[in-house]
Amino acid sequence: MKIKLHFLLILPMLAVLATNAAFWEFIYGFQVDQEPDGVKLYTYGLFAAAFAAMVCYGRYMEPLVRWWMWVVLAAIGGLMLESYANQGSWMAYPHVFSKLFMLLIMFGIYCFHRRFGLPSLGQLLGVLTLVLVANLLIYHRDSLSFTAFAENERGFGSSAAYLFVPVALYCLNRYLTHGQLLALGGFFLCLPLIIFLQHRSVWIATAVAIPLDLLLLRRTPGVRFSFTKAFMLVVVPGILGSLGATALVLNNPEVVTRLATSMDDMANADKQGTGSWRLKQLESYIPLVQERPIAGWRLEGFEVPMQFYDPSNDQPMWADRTGHHFHNFYLDRAFYFGILGILLVLLVPIVRIGQRLLQPGPMRPDTALLIAYFGCLLVFSASYDWSTYHFGLLGLLLAALAEPEPQPLAFPAAEEPAEDQEIVRDAYVSV
Repeated sequence: MKIKLHFLLILPMLAVLATNAAFWEFIYGFQVDQEPDGVKLYTYGLFAAAFAAMVCYGRYMEPLVRWWMWVVLAAIGGLMLESYANQGSWMAYPHVFSKLFMLLIMFGIYCFHRRFGLPSLGQLLGVLTLVLVANLLIYHRDSLSFTAFAENERGFGSSAAYLFVPVALYCLNRYLTHGQLLALGGFFLCLPLIIFLQHRSVWIATAVAIPLDLLLLRRTPGVRFSFTKAFMLVVVPGILGSLGATALVLNNPEVVTRLATSMDDMANADKQGTGSWRLKQLESYIPLVQERPIAGWRLEGFEVPMQFYDPSNDQPMWADRTGHHFHNFYLDRAFYFGILGILLVLLVPIVRIGQRLLQPGPMRPDTALLIAYFGCLLVFSASYDWSTYHFGLLGLLLAALAEPEPQPLAFPAAEEPAEDQEIVRDAYVSV
């Protein structure tokens, strides 16, 4: 009897996801103001493990990714020399170095899955869903009430709430490819949770991800956009949503007021809400970015006094020499590493995705999901810096793009399943 160990392939990505608060709160609790030191040490361990994977399995890299790896390693080496020359230490400010070391996690995940194959995305997201729901029910169940919603009490941070987006996309793809009503139920469970957690940036990212995913699924064999599926995706939720909204207005008018306020904040992001806060931070640092637009401030940036002041008390938002904590991925990389820093992260993934989209032939649902997730991440990046797990998912995307896409089986026309029976044939050849 053969023991199937394919499920072990999800462990590296789960190890990266464990850096998110939704995971480590089970160890440290949820009443923690900042990331515990144990999580920071654990992240350093991930850097080492990722580097080991690069050394052991680097020969499986694609040429373009290998060149990218050498550029990143050269950038790290140059930063170390700069640190030793100016500060007398090889790694004077770990806060700055970690922004480059995060790319090692991406390369490590990529190399591992190039060597051993892709994990089951269903298994990975199944474990992720279990952790997210368990965390909400154990530590943040008070935030699931209408009172908490009206008072804008968020159970999860933005990075944890954003993890529901790939789960929602997977459920949507599973329904469209296999017609599973359970998957449809999972999709409509994720959407209310995303709304209820009240991170407007996640709302916008989800609104970008779903149409992009549906567009990519047009290249997936076995996907049938039939009237029945459209009815289940649009009409039924619309009717139930209308009835639920009516009951909500009658019983909880403060919730509707809170929703209206959130919508107003998004429509007037330059004048109110957290969007205004981010705009003020952007305006505070743009002069420094313009002063060094190509390679940024690097280690000197850590020594630059805090430029952003709390609008409520006119005091520095964070203490000097603790790093500049940007709520914008692009501003973060532009300040520390300039335009080159942004390109160092995004150029190769965008090129690889462009090559895949221009390549004719079918596309796996999981590949479509990961591309859509990366697309909405580019939008999400305007509101938040990347978390550690974003680099892991980027490595998983690159590994998926490197795999040859399976060809659909050619079925005789007479054997094609009827449209109205909603039978979806598995149209893939095992890779």
